[in-house]
Amino acid sequence: MNYTVNDEKMAQAARYLDQHGIDLWLIYTSEGADPCLPLVTGVKTVGAGAFVLTRSGQRFALCSSIDAQDIEESGLFEQVIKYQEGLAAPLRELIGRLQPQQIALNYSKEEHLCDGLTLGRYRWLVDTLTGCFDGRYVSSENFLKDLRSVKSPEEIRRIQKAIDITIEIYDAVFAQLRPGLSEKQIGQVFVAELEKRGVVNGLDKGLSAPMVLKGNIAHRPPSDSVVESGDMVIVDFSVDYEGYVSDIARTAYFLQPGETDAPPAMKAAFDAAYGAISAAFACLKPGAIGWQVDQAARQYLLDHGMPEITHATGHQIGRETHDGGALLGPRWERYGAAPCGVLQENNVFTLEPTILPETKPFILTEENVLITADGAKYLSRRQESLVLIQP
Repeated sequence: MNYTVNDEKMAQAARYLDQHGIDLWLIYTSEGADPCLPLVTGVKTVGAGAFVLTRSGQRFALCSSIDAQDIEESGLFEQVIKYQEGLAAPLRELIGRLQPQQIALNYSKEEHLCDGLTLGRYRWLVDTLTGCFDGRYVSSENFLKDLRSVKSPEEIRRIQKAIDITIEIYDAVFAQLRPGLSEKQIGQVFVAELEKRGVVNGLDKGLSAPMVLKGNIAHRPPSDSVVESGDMVIVDFSVDYEGYVSDIARTAYFLQPGETDAPPAMKAAFDAAYGAISAAFACLKPGAIGWQVDQAARQYLLDHGMPEITHATGHQIGRETHDGGALLGPRWERYGAAPCGVLQENNVFTLEPTILPETKPFILTEENVLITADGAKYLSRRQESLVLIQP
């Protein structure tokens, strides 16, 4: 097991704790229930356990004796404290020894990836630490969002590899497609290419098909609908590479006999989507606000006679295809505070200003980009034109 990312993220967490003036971060969990564990520790407990990180960089793990082996072998913790009867006593002893004034816990009103502590476990912690901790509990949300969002060098390497494999699979699949295949059959061609490369779908971490959409554009699995000449098809596809994912979509047109190009209306719609991505990309830099980037793409489409985007222009990717944090989206109630998030260097976003009119053509081309010190760069090879499938 390679714990390079976890070591990087724990060091990053200590810096954030210090910046926020928080003495200690306590992750209380069992059965790997907290969604931050794969990112932060890379290990989990079956029984009740706690991982404790301090602003000075100390790292402690508390677990039952039967859970200790993997945690000890990770080499991530300066002390692995094992118990037999229960977690309460060793946890009280450690907190009493460290004497923090503030303890960060994983609860959040809006960000589910920062909300790993249940109400019952929160109450257990408060009761357990009464008498040995008289400071203040705070939410870890602010720094945990940044911990997920600001990617380390190893995280960026893995995301780039996932993206490269995704583009490679797209090229391989599109070379095999012909009219007469169903959405499900097209999906299985993708599955075969995943299997050849020893990787899995980044959405569900299994050997499963991407979204293949001839019509009824939505988040849904492929159907039995058969693709014929003259149809357009959207594919939305993710690959998982060593725990990190891509999220790339492409639109293809199945040529009719005698055609050498897609119809003008479809080409015009694709050009509008392409231009909207370019408009959003031009706004990407550290310090930009999510909704402002979204507005650039949204307005571009409206100015070019296209319908308004019905969702956010882009979201972050990392361990998940929707990795939380700042969102390139409009200030709608459904998105909460995420569109007001500030972009930071080493954030990785999708750009996907989808065109979904009441009637075709539907267009979705989705790229993955990295925020750099002075702007952004594409991690995916851009789709420059519609993919044309021969009859």
